Amino acid sequence: MEEIDGVSLKKTAAAGQRPRKAWLAAGAVVVLVVGGGLWLWQPWLDRTPFTAYTAALQEADYAVPGSAPGSCVRTAAAEEERVIFDENGKRLAAGRDPREGRVLGPEFGEFAGDCLFVSRVDNVPGGKGTYVTQWGGGTKQKVSEEDMRESAEAQMERFKTKRKSDLTPSEN
Repeated sequence: MEEIDGVSLKKTAAAGQRPRKAWLAAGAVVVLVVGGGLWLWQPWLDRTPFTAYTAALQEADYAVPGSAPGSCVRTAAAEEERVIFDENGKRLAAGRDPREGRVLGPEFGEFAGDCLFVSRVDNVPGGKGTYVTQWGGGTKQKVSEEDMRESAEAQMERFKTKRKSDLTPSEN
């Protein structure tokens, strides 16, 4: 190349162009690493162990009066083990169903006279999203963590607005 009056016509990189590209590349790597770490860690999930409640019904035909007024006992299996698994089949926690339940009153519509049992399972690891429950070695059923964290009272209240035809066979 020739020079005209001391000015070179050679192409040179603009000042600061290379360092800016390096900073952009380094920034992209940092964002990927931090994003990947957050995706794996998922700090927004509540992983604290919790007590899971499950409200289940036994039709009046399969229950007898319990030891106290308004209580009932299943004529079928009672005090069976309720097991909670993760979606991969790993056993997470277990508890026993109560021997006696509660006879539902007329405010429960179609379920009036049926026997309601509330099962409690302590120390269920949080943060799984979906769990699988099994009662007495029977059919397994998927349940969301949100539903399992719901109080026993809130689950019982749902039976006031449900119809028997809305329930799956494992819920009653």
